[in-house]
Amino acid sequence: MLKMRAVITLLVLLLSMCGSQTRSTQTEVHTESQSTGAAAAAAVTTQLDVSAELRELRDMVVELRVTLSFTKDELQNTKDLLHKIEAENDAQDTEMTAVKTRLAASETEVVNLRNDLRSVTERLVATETDMEHVKKDTAAQHTDLTTVKTEVMKLKMEQAAQDTQMTTVKAEVVNLKMEQTAQDTQMATVKNRLASGELEVLNMKKKQAAQEAELVVLKTRMDTGEAQVETRLSASETEVEKLNMEHAAQEAELTAVKTRLAATETEVVNLEKEITEKPKVAFSAGLTDSGYIESGNTDLNLVFTKIITNVGQAYSNITGFFTAPVKGVYYFRFTVMDVLSSRSMTIRIVKNGEQVMRLYEYDTDGQQSYLSSGVTLQLEVGDVVNMQLPAGSRLYDDSYNRSTFSGFLLFPL
Repeated sequence: MLKMRAVITLLVLLLSMCGSQTRSTQTEVHTESQSTGAAAAAAVTTQLDVSAELRELRDMVVELRVTLSFTKDELQNTKDLLHKIEAENDAQDTEMTAVKTRLAASETEVVNLRNDLRSVTERLVATETDMEHVKKDTAAQHTDLTTVKTEVMKLKMEQAAQDTQMTTVKAEVVNLKMEQTAQDTQMATVKNRLASGELEVLNMKKKQAAQEAELVVLKTRMDTGEAQVETRLSASETEVEKLNMEHAAQEAELTAVKTRLAATETEVVNLEKEITEKPKVAFSAGLTDSGYIESGNTDLNLVFTKIITNVGQAYSNITGFFTAPVKGVYYFRFTVMDVLSSRSMTIRIVKNGEQVMRLYEYDTDGQQSYLSSGVTLQLEVGDVVNMQLPAGSRLYDDSYNRSTFSGFLLFPL
């Protein structure tokens, strides 16, 4: 960069000198042009050479100015890059400071964790020591348990020996009883032989007294055992009687449930049979898709031609009549529609040619008007029911089924 500035300074000075020399030369040429032609020609030649050099120098200066401009731009870019790098270095220094702070905190936490680990290790060692003590205590307890089991076995053996001894005692008691019987026999003999020796009788009396005391004890024990057995037997009999009563009650309840179940099953069978055998009659039909239907000057029997439902085939979409297939109670319903603009709409339901119901509607708004109603009829086999449009009336229907006639069997009679 310093070299470039030195070159530029040198070029500027050279350009200034060339300009001064050119102006001096031009003055001299102008002064000496009046002297001689040869000197003028020489001066002109010199001036041309200087002008050529001057142009070359100007071109060099222009190139140097362009280069200098590029150099300034690069220098500015370099300064911007340097500022950016310095900013990044500052950010990195800040981040490094934060990292150092976090590292210091982490080292502190590691130290704390090591202290905690040391504490946990000490507690673990203490726990292992306690476990060793517990194991020793458990071994000692196991030894004590083994000793207790041995003592229990000894006690069981002693109990068995005592049971054996008790059996022996009982056998001895039996023998004593037998001996007592024999002694009673001998007593009669002894009484007969009383004179033979009172000393022997006295000894026998003492022996007999001891045996009688023992017999009293044995009898008392036997009475106590018999009382306990009788008490337990009485309680068992009471419980058995109670269980028998509960069993009897349960059997009675089970019998009642079986009876109710049988009745329910019979009722279900009868209902299923009734449902199966009951006639199924139901129909629903739309009037027409043709729009308006008018009666003219006479009453018109309406034929609802569009079958929707016809279970039992009791309705005819040819005649418009419903014919009762069985005697029973039937329900019929109808809905009819017309556009009323200062006119009326009349409809009636007919049974065997006689009017059952007649409905009338009058309106002036030119909008759709509906008549709808229903009736329950008792019919005999062969009775007919149909809808009738009185003279001078009209109805309307289309694919939306705005006018319909329906009926179904409620129950047979």
